[in-house]
Amino acid sequence: MSRTNRPLGPAILLAGIVLVAVNMRPVITAVGPVLPQVGEDVGLGAAALGTLGAVPVLAFAVVSPLVHPLLRRFGLERTVLAALLVLGLGTVLRSLPGPAANLWVGTAVIGATVAVGNVALPVAVKRDFPLQVPRTTGTYVATQTVFAALASGLAVPLAGLGTWRLSLGIWVVAITAAVALWLPRLRRGTSDARTDAAREDGRAPAGSAGEPADGPADGAARRAAPGAAGIGSDVQRHRSVWRAPLAWQVAAYMGLQSTPFYVLITWLPSIEQDLGIGAAEAGWHLFGYLAAAIVANLLAPSLMRVGEDQRFAAVAVAALMVVATLGVTLWPGGIVLWVVLMGLSSGAALVVTLSLVGLRSYDHRTASQLSAMSQSLGYALAGSALVLAGLLRDATGPGPLLLVCLAGVALAQLALGVLVGRHQVLLSD
Repeated sequence: MSRTNRPLGPAILLAGIVLVAVNMRPVITAVGPVLPQVGEDVGLGAAALGTLGAVPVLAFAVVSPLVHPLLRRFGLERTVLAALLVLGLGTVLRSLPGPAANLWVGTAVIGATVAVGNVALPVAVKRDFPLQVPRTTGTYVATQTVFAALASGLAVPLAGLGTWRLSLGIWVVAITAAVALWLPRLRRGTSDARTDAAREDGRAPAGSAGEPADGPADGAARRAAPGAAGIGSDVQRHRSVWRAPLAWQVAAYMGLQSTPFYVLITWLPSIEQDLGIGAAEAGWHLFGYLAAAIVANLLAPSLMRVGEDQRFAAVAVAALMVVATLGVTLWPGGIVLWVVLMGLSSGAALVVTLSLVGLRSYDHRTASQLSAMSQSLGYALAGSALVLAGLLRDATGPGPLLLVCLAGVALAQLALGVLVGRHQVLLSD
């Protein structure tokens, strides 16, 4: 086998996934802390700023259904590379001085390209690490959240060195690094014929990237993995994921867990400033929120091993958000505690949700369809919530009322967790 065709090892495969994931959040989380500066500079009120924050999330909803056909037509490697290149262009455009259209169009381009990464990453995990879905998901989400936290914490200090445009535009450097690391996948491929054939029917060769991992969560994936003795009784077979009740449950859970995350990274600094906290301190509190999420990202795979399925994890992460959001309204003086608890909830919930895409899919083709559907519908819900959040603040003025609304969203997530956490698997023909 020539050097150019030699398959990439698990470490390189994982590194590529992680570095792509790194660039899916800083371009979004850096906005919240400098949102007041953006509004003052461009002349946007709270409702318009809420809509601006919603643009990427609504783009996720619109673009996500298109990603599965792109993956089938061009393949995972080429699709992700193109998304990274366009993401870099959108990041530069958003930060350029000039007409307000640069801000809006750049933000929309960023949302569209991040949507591609959001859908493609769970598919890459299911294909390259089919028996380590929770563990691999936790790894890339934790690293992703580290950089999301850095972006929020550094946003105001970087803006102080120049303007908010520098604070948002500097992340093109990380995007360039991701492009450089992703290129070997195109030149050398991701696997040899033996591994590809095994992945076609879900059997990862011994010692490959899909080497089995212990624990009920991964064990559940093994029991449902294609290539086992036939299709088990716990597999639901449908012609399309859009006709599968299980797929709608995953999509709804995606939306309910995404809503608090995007509302908080957009409005938490402003809510804290309503409570008398300075802008820089509020930005670092958002950093703390995301730092707590990192810890939860790493702990979530273990949490998912509690019980015979994932119901405990799906319910527990939502319950924590209920406590934290109501805590701010009842005892604002404990804001640091509540922010940490919110971060733990959001971080664990994200890993649980993305893992469910893989664990509820029979193979990586089904995972591609389920990922696109769940992220489209889920982000449509989260984006709509962001628009409503801006309108609510315009109508009611400063205060933590938004957090009371998020507590209601988390209660709905808790109830749905009982259903989506049950062990069941979807196969789309």
